[in-house]
Amino acid sequence: MLRFCFVLTVVSAAGSAASAAGPGRGASAPQEAPRYPVDVGGVALDVVVTDQKGRFVPGLKADDFRVLDQGVPQELSFFIASRTPVTVVVLLDSSASVRSTMRSVQKAANRFIDKLARGDRALIGFFHERVVFGPGFTEDMQEHSAMIKRMRPQRSTHLYDALVESLAKLAPVTKRKALLVFSDGEDQGSRASRQDVLEAARRSHASVYTVGLVGWSADHGMHTNQGLLEEIASSTGGRAFFPGNEKETLAAFDRVRAELHSQYRMGYIPPRSEGGGEQWREVRVELTRHEDLVVRSRRGYYSRPQQGPDGP
Repeated sequence: MLRFCFVLTVVSAAGSAASAAGPGRGASAPQEAPRYPVDVGGVALDVVVTDQKGRFVPGLKADDFRVLDQGVPQELSFFIASRTPVTVVVLLDSSASVRSTMRSVQKAANRFIDKLARGDRALIGFFHERVVFGPGFTEDMQEHSAMIKRMRPQRSTHLYDALVESLAKLAPVTKRKALLVFSDGEDQGSRASRQDVLEAARRSHASVYTVGLVGWSADHGMHTNQGLLEEIASSTGGRAFFPGNEKETLAAFDRVRAELHSQYRMGYIPPRSEGGGEQWREVRVELTRHEDLVVRSRRGYYSRPQQGPDGP
């Protein structure tokens, strides 16, 4: 669950998606947006729509979408079709298992950061048996480059711990957010488990993008754990890439960057959950037409007891 003020979402819809909010203001007295004495719980979704070749499809309107919460259609509170800034953690594997591809990782990461749009913020992290983050989310390219240069192949791969810590860094971010992971997908020695990672991803509301490297270990030889990388990406509405060379690696980073800036953002006030405590609720986003297109979004959220004007 996210928290957003309903009056703000109404204003955003009017300014950014006239198709959803109706005709613009004329000469007559404008209608005042509804106001509530307290914030209400809302579900915000970042939705990607592509054609069969993976290309983003622009120009869709609010009535092109249908959002189902536990199978029940929901009325959208806001719909934004224009580009909105994104906050992203770029998590880079610097363990000994990916020593041979380290330069490609650094080159692609620098290219990704350099092409982020105005208003985007990023945090660089690299990991081996521990994760090292930059000072904080920033637009400062020099700071990002300095962090990327610090990478050295060393020690084992505590991937699960690094993923959980990265998602925790994104937890306070209330606007659009994403995690870009560059790793062979193998874990050696983390305190966290695979299930811990998947649970953290479900709770984070961040879109996770993974770029799979080919790593090496004495136990598995040359390998990439595609299963984990695909699962964590698909469960959050993100995407997994498995490039075979440096050119494809650079292209994968470019695709991620382009997709982060090519999303529809929409939200709704969910129905009140029955029973106490939080519950997992499945969400599905469909198109009302254009059946040949592909839609991706996160698969659900944890509900919380909702508050009324006088509290819980």
